[in-house]
Amino acid sequence: MPSFYIPLSGLNADSTALNTIANNLSNMNTTAFKGQTTNFSDLFYQQIGTTGAGEGIQVGGGVKVASNHTNFTQGTFNTNGTSTSDVALNGNGFFIVNGGGANLLTRNGAFTQDSSGILRTADGLAVMGYPAVNGVVNSNAALTPVNIPVIGQVIKPQATSSFSMNATLDSQTAINSTVTGQVQVFDSLGKSYEASVTYTKQDATHWGYTVSLPDTLSPQTNTSALGVTSTVYGFGTSGGGTASVDPGTDLTITGQTAGGTTATIVAPPVGAGETLATYATDLTSALTAAGITGVTASGAGSKLTIAGTGFSTSGSVIQEPIASASAKGQLVFDASGNLVSPAADISGITFTGLSDGAAPMNMTWNILGSSGAPVINQADAQSATSSTVQDGFGSGTYQSFSIGPDGTVTASYSNGHSQVLGQLALANVTNLQGLALQGNGNYAITSESGAASIGVSGTNGLGVIQGSALEQSNVNISAEFSNLIIAQRAFEANAKSVTTFDTVAQDTINMVH
Repeated sequence: MPSFYIPLSGLNADSTALNTIANNLSNMNTTAFKGQTTNFSDLFYQQIGTTGAGEGIQVGGGVKVASNHTNFTQGTFNTNGTSTSDVALNGNGFFIVNGGGANLLTRNGAFTQDSSGILRTADGLAVMGYPAVNGVVNSNAALTPVNIPVIGQVIKPQATSSFSMNATLDSQTAINSTVTGQVQVFDSLGKSYEASVTYTKQDATHWGYTVSLPDTLSPQTNTSALGVTSTVYGFGTSGGGTASVDPGTDLTITGQTAGGTTATIVAPPVGAGETLATYATDLTSALTAAGITGVTASGAGSKLTIAGTGFSTSGSVIQEPIASASAKGQLVFDASGNLVSPAADISGITFTGLSDGAAPMNMTWNILGSSGAPVINQADAQSATSSTVQDGFGSGTYQSFSIGPDGTVTASYSNGHSQVLGQLALANVTNLQGLALQGNGNYAITSESGAASIGVSGTNGLGVIQGSALEQSNVNISAEFSNLIIAQRAFEANAKSVTTFDTVAQDTINMVH
């Protein structure tokens, strides 16, 4: 008797609908969950006769579940404002994740960092993106897991290769007068220096320039077995040449006199290009004149040594800068104060013989801005350097990371430097309903969904990433409760049909017997 099958098919379909609604309600608070709707379809029909007009009389055979349609509309955002690893996608698309096999898609941006620095989903899948080399994202490279430094990890220093100064030179400056601007630069070992550009007024439209790099030397103190303390300042020299002392040296020495008191000398003025040997002789003479006994200075090779007992030093010894020929030149301005020569950035500014043993510094002075316009001008205004830019930095430890609206992952370090680590990749498919649900908010690409189209935030119809936020479930509790009542009534109606057919069947059997 087919009558039993018809309501049973309804009970089965309604049970699926109830399960779908229950799953939606149970995932109301699941991050980025997408609700589903169960759709029904009628089954085959049986013709049991015809009407007087010859039209077929057809009786249906029941119902089936035609589809479980996923609602991919966007949920609301919950902004936490603190966790930099939480991201939401405002618009179309998915984040790409991988667990060692094929890539999966997800809208759940509750990411965490594992012990090795890999950015992962809550269920341990690696978040995929485009890698960066030296802070530059390579969008043509294959997708790789986004790797972030771990706390305490040190970034190696980077030597300055270019610098720029936005400067105004006063047109009313007297001939042969000088103006100085400074910019901090770094060598290959991360030591910082204050590079100075000295402008000298030559005439109404010409200024000479020199670039210098005073090398401040920190002392290394060693105590011998005999109790004699030596304070050693190591100088760098260029090609074995003679090291000399900069006039900016502010060294002081305090020691014991023959009478048992203490005395302090300030290092005597330095003559132009004075060598270590002559500088050491001047220091020793100054010590003797002050009555300080048992302390002498000597200069040999690339080291200045102050040795003796019962003394201390303070201040700096500064090396006379050694630079290439291109550290000197001329700037020419037109009648409107615009720089007309040089017409290109000044390259090949080299400093060698650095005291810490770093590699020679080879820098370019960018006198033109990104638009090609000069960043130095002459005007009837006080000479000033408004800003400086350079691309070097010292070593630093990792502190935190952030994810920008374009998906760029940036690490911040204790030295104030930021470095781009990579960029989150996004994907979308032609047929969202063809995606296979994998649980944990993940979707697998299938032949029905079509191949994934991969890009980055804000491009090719993909949404824009919002940091420190998570997408909420798009389940509508009011709609689900309404659907729950409808599904319950349908289930009860089909159950009633079963009991009715059972009664009819029993009556029929009783008639036979």
